Amino acid sequence: MPSQPVFLTRKFPPSIGGMETLAAGVWRSLLTVRPGARKISHGGKNRDLVWWFPLSIVRLALLIVSRRMSFVLTGDALTYAVVRPLLWVFRVPSATMILGLDVTYENRLYQAIVRTPLRAAPAVIAISAATADRARESGVPPERISVLRLGVRTPPTGTDRDADTNALRRRLGLGNEDLLLLTLGRLVRRKGVRWFCEFVMPGLAPHVHYLVAGDGPDEGGIRAAAERAGVTDRVHQLGRVTDAEFEELMGGADVFVQPNIAVPGDIEGFGLVTVEAAMRGNVVLAADIEGLRDAVDDGETGILIRSGDADAWTEQLNGLPADRDELRQLGIRFQRRARELYSEEAMGRELMVLLNLDA
Repeated sequence: MPSQPVFLTRKFPPSIGGMETLAAGVWRSLLTVRPGARKISHGGKNRDLVWWFPLSIVRLALLIVSRRMSFVLTGDALTYAVVRPLLWVFRVPSATMILGLDVTYENRLYQAIVRTPLRAAPAVIAISAATADRARESGVPPERISVLRLGVRTPPTGTDRDADTNALRRRLGLGNEDLLLLTLGRLVRRKGVRWFCEFVMPGLAPHVHYLVAGDGPDEGGIRAAAERAGVTDRVHQLGRVTDAEFEELMGGADVFVQPNIAVPGDIEGFGLVTVEAAMRGNVVLAADIEGLRDAVDDGETGILIRSGDADAWTEQLNGLPADRDELRQLGIRFQRRARELYSEEAMGRELMVLLNLDA
C-alpha cells in the first residue's frame, strides 16, 4: 500500500493570508494525487497556537502509532521544529516546506527555534529559488533542498472582463477611458506600493488610476507618499476586500502590478497573487526580484521589470498598448501560459516526486 502523507500546517483557511492560500493549494494538490492524505491544520488566530501545537502533536502521535500514515509534510519551518522530536523518536519520514520569512525573519528567538531543526531536516521544499538560496546561506545542506513550482486553483472560464471593467469603473466613479492598475495583498514595505505611488505614478498619464486593495502597516505611508507626489486623486486605497470584491477587482483591472523593492530582513518568498492575476487574464508587471522571478515567467505569464527603477517602470507602463483590445489579447496570452505552468494538479504531481511518494 502506498504511503499516505499527513500535511501539518499552522496556517489554513478560514484564516486569511498568503501562507493560508499557499497551504490550501498544497492540500488540494495533495488530494489530487493522494485522495487518502490526511490534514492537521489551524485556521484560527496566532494566539491560539499555544494550545493547537500540543493538540496537533497528540493527533499526529495517534496517527503514527495506529500506522495510519507513514510520511509527514509540514507547512513551514516553525511547525517542523515543533514536531521534529516526535518524528525523530518514531523515525517517521518527513519533509518541510519553507517560506521566505522562515529563513530571513530577524528575530533571534524564532531563528534559535527553527534553525537547528531545519538544518537537520531530511528534505526541505523551498517555494522559490530565492528562498532556496537563503536556506543554503543559513546552513541547510544544498543536497537536501528542492524547489517546488507552486500552483493555484484555476479560476472559472467564460467571465466577461469588459462587463467587469465597466462595473468597476462605475463603482469608483471613473470613466471608460481610464486605465486601471491594481495591486492586491498585505501592505508591507517590501511590496513597493509606497515607492510606486511616489516615484512611478507621477510619470504616468492622467487617465491612469492605481487601485490598492489590502491592509497592513504601510497604509499610512502609502497615503502620505501619494500626497507628496500629488497623485491622491489617482490612488484609490480600498482596504481589505471580500472574496467577491477580489474577483471583481481581478476581473475589472487592466494591469496588475507588483512593484516589490528590496528590504533588509524581508523577502518575497514567491508571489502567488501574480499567478492568480495572470490566470484571470490580467497583464502582469512585477519586479524582477526574489521569489517573483519564480512566480512570473518573463514574457510568458507576465513582464519582469528592474526593481526600484522608476524610469524602467514608467517606460514599460507608458509603452503598453493604447488599444484596449490589444492589451486584452496580451492578457489572454499570459493567462493561457499561466494555466499551463501553475496549476495545482501540476504542483501535486511535482510534490509527490520531490517527496519520493510518486510510486
